[in-house]
Amino acid sequence: MTTRYFLRLPALLLAFAASSCAPTYTLGVQPAESYTLRPSTREAAEAMADSVALRLNFLGYEPDYVIFNAEYRNDSRSPVEVVPTAFAWAPLRADGAVPPGQRVQRGQRVPAAVAAATQHAPWPALPPAPLPALDPEPAIGALEHGAGREAAKASRPDWAGIALFAVSVGMDVASSARGYETRSQAQTRALVGQAAVAYSVIANARRVHHATTADALARRAALLRQYALRRVVLQPGEQVRGYVFLPRFDQADGLDVLAPVGRQQVGLRFVQLHQRR
Repeated sequence: MTTRYFLRLPALLLAFAASSCAPTYTLGVQPAESYTLRPSTREAAEAMADSVALRLNFLGYEPDYVIFNAEYRNDSRSPVEVVPTAFAWAPLRADGAVPPGQRVQRGQRVPAAVAAATQHAPWPALPPAPLPALDPEPAIGALEHGAGREAAKASRPDWAGIALFAVSVGMDVASSARGYETRSQAQTRALVGQAAVAYSVIANARRVHHATTADALARRAALLRQYALRRVVLQPGEQVRGYVFLPRFDQADGLDVLAPVGRQQVGLRFVQLHQRR
């Protein structure tokens, strides 16, 4: 068994060295071509159908989502319903391979395949169907429910801790009242006191964890409630804007976003950039 360990050690060291030297990449998204219908300082894709205008621009990444800002304007003569769950996107890939004997230079943009290969990262298959956008309504409900549950756990009385503390205090009072105690009684009292202190530390840490989790969930719910694009009916001349959360898929070179515009679903293509840091 010792021989096996030392035989494996060089391989483990080589794997660690390879992973530690692997390059890292910055991700970004921009329109694949100039869709913009009016001058703007921010790169955006724009479309119009049925007298309804949409402007869509990339905002940033979250651990699980790519965030876009969507702006709708109803120039028609009838009400139009905006449905955020009608958004979806299909990841696209370009061919790419690391040239033999060459290294990716800092600042260089490469295909997703090259980025994954140089990082020794997994290469998952493309999804079989377009990935739907986050539905903010059930997400907000679930987050608020979770925040309430965690807050209740944080404020719940700890009867076990109270009882243990009461026993410890009672033993201390009884010992003082007697004026003496045996060695066994002293050891028992000390153990109970230590247990009460240890339990209190653990219980307080658990309470802080529940309170912190409740705050994080509540903040997330408030963010979605304030900024997410919600289902709404636009009257003629009205506008609305909000964030659209599309599932993140880093191993792609393009995002073919399917966006609802009027009574149609319009395709807007974006490029996902992988730039060496």
